[in-house]
Amino acid sequence: MTNNGMITRRDAFRAGALGLGALGLAACGSTSSASSSGTAAAANSNAKTPVTLNMLTWNDHYDPQNQLPAIKRETGISVDVTLGSDDAGMFIKAQQSGQFDIVSADALWVPYYFQHGLTDAFDIDSIPVSQQLYSVSRDFSIWQNSAGYLGYPRAWSALRIYYNPKYVSPAPTSWEVLLDPKYHGKFVRENQPTDIVAEAGLATGAKDPYNMSTAELSRATEFLKAAKPAFLTLVSQNTGVVQALTNESAWFTSENLGTDFRVKEAGGPLIKAAVPKEGVVGWLDSEMKMKTAHADRFNQFINAWGQAEFIPPLFKEFREAWFNEKAYKLLVNQGQGEFADALLYNDPEQALKANLKGPQKDPNAYITAFNSVFGA
Repeated sequence: MTNNGMITRRDAFRAGALGLGALGLAACGSTSSASSSGTAAAANSNAKTPVTLNMLTWNDHYDPQNQLPAIKRETGISVDVTLGSDDAGMFIKAQQSGQFDIVSADALWVPYYFQHGLTDAFDIDSIPVSQQLYSVSRDFSIWQNSAGYLGYPRAWSALRIYYNPKYVSPAPTSWEVLLDPKYHGKFVRENQPTDIVAEAGLATGAKDPYNMSTAELSRATEFLKAAKPAFLTLVSQNTGVVQALTNESAWFTSENLGTDFRVKEAGGPLIKAAVPKEGVVGWLDSEMKMKTAHADRFNQFINAWGQAEFIPPLFKEFREAWFNEKAYKLLVNQGQGEFADALLYNDPEQALKANLKGPQKDPNAYITAFNSVFGA
């Protein structure tokens, strides 16, 4: 997802093409609520012993101006951030370097790290700030095993078909809408090759759109070839989608939750959302405890980093549905509840209903399929 022209971790949907091919918080004051909810010291016996943690993440996961300095004051932990692009590229970087203490990852990538011996499970209930989370996010089966929890939940979104009802009727409740000749040149999409191919897989009945068989991938490719005339353009970021819907050069898109609200804020027309009967793709992300010499500071860092007070400024900039329930209440009190509701922020049970991002058995095949339709 992007906002104000900034490239964020949601560009991983787009940048994923590069990474997968290679595989072949503004807030005022200190973390006062951390002190009132058990303190960072209670989460870790190292108290304020100075240490620097190396974090591989996306830029919507932290605020360097206020949040990170507040964490350092509260815990003694400094954070050296390295920004990643897509999950696959970040996995390679984390695996090869062995230097990152905390790594962010999406959905089914989280157990993949654990299976490769890169992360430690932990007791999420031992981190006081976890009590601010929606309870459902502390019970995701995909992030659990007998050793504990595999990632601290951060945020989520799923894609929908967003459309202009003035031009698109009836509501596009099937991916087959892309084959309708009356919509030639009216579909705008972020340039996210892997996910575009995955959506074509959904349209053609693939059981697992991110791990299609050769036959399923072939059907998805043929669908994309038939659907290509509908594509007006592939844009580099979310703001390009919003612009096209606002000026009505495009009539519909496949985009993250809240696109209707973004178009409204941009002065555009009424935009509605539809869920294709074949399904949609989505993501949910977390912070992982890597097996490093500083793993014992993970709980302490998360307890300070995850406080609700840091989320409203980040929400205002990046517009994402976090799993922190206390932060939702802050957003409502600050007049941001309408946008939060557009993102289904207060309905986190929806997070697992999309076809979630995860590692692929043959990622290069997806890029080859995409390039065969849209060019290299």
